[in-house]
Amino acid sequence: MAKFFNGIISEPMISYNDDQSIDFDTTAQIFSNLAHRGASGLFINGFGDETYSLSLTERLDIVKCAQKAVEGTDCLVVAVVFATCLRDALWLIREYKKLDVKAMCISLPPFYQMTPHAAYQYLSAQLKETEVPTIVFNCREMDQFASPELLGRLAHEFPNCQGYKDATRDIIHLNKCLDELDDLKEDFSIISGSDATLFTHMAMGASASVSFMSVPFLDQMKDIYDYFKAGEYEKAWQAQRIVLKLRTFMQQFPDSSAYIYAMKYTAKINVKGTRHPDDMLYIPEEELRKFDRMVEEFGILDR
Repeated sequence: MAKFFNGIISEPMISYNDDQSIDFDTTAQIFSNLAHRGASGLFINGFGDETYSLSLTERLDIVKCAQKAVEGTDCLVVAVVFATCLRDALWLIREYKKLDVKAMCISLPPFYQMTPHAAYQYLSAQLKETEVPTIVFNCREMDQFASPELLGRLAHEFPNCQGYKDATRDIIHLNKCLDELDDLKEDFSIISGSDATLFTHMAMGASASVSFMSVPFLDQMKDIYDYFKAGEYEKAWQAQRIVLKLRTFMQQFPDSSAYIYAMKYTAKINVKGTRHPDDMLYIPEEELRKFDRMVEEFGILDR
């Protein structure tokens, strides 16, 4: 069995109307643009800050929008199960199954710490509820991690546990995970969960990346991946350096504001709104001009 998760799996944002309802037309454009430009997958309902502002039924509508948008491509829709309790997680999985999703991603809940056995119960109950290839996600921002030992136990007990999305940025933790998965390494997918660490993750055997940066800058993320796979490691590292410089600049500003603005560069899509206060989208004009110059200097507009 080959590794199921490969390439750049984009983590798209959602567009909103003025009344903060979902702007499905623009959202579908975002999804379709990524699928037709070469994203290997879409990580749907996986941007935690945004996803927790969506109702459970809205998340189903977003998955249906993605499924339609990727038709005619090889782009995989990965339906993400972010929930604050096991009841809601299992409900989402059952509803995703009705939509015939081909892959899912699960994680521990935010806000509170679980005992080791409760964490096993929480994740194993979700894996029992579906047979599709499933990723376990350690999200740094939610401060709730499945341990390397728990990850190894799940991967050995459940054949559909086929990937680990590592967003910890902790190389020691990742090494311990690799030790737990050593006998499964030919089939199990290690997935980079941070745009800052794709090169490092690939050096440690990662086969894929879940990437928010790839929504506006898909080609730049693919450069890292494609050069590395081709054995051109210096070019891969230089591509990673460009992404790091862009990312460092963009993360000065609130939430996803710089990512939304950056959609004008390559995707040419006017992403609208947020369910946060308007100031979460504010970037000073002089900083926008710096951004424009940076993108021009990197030759991104010429591609």
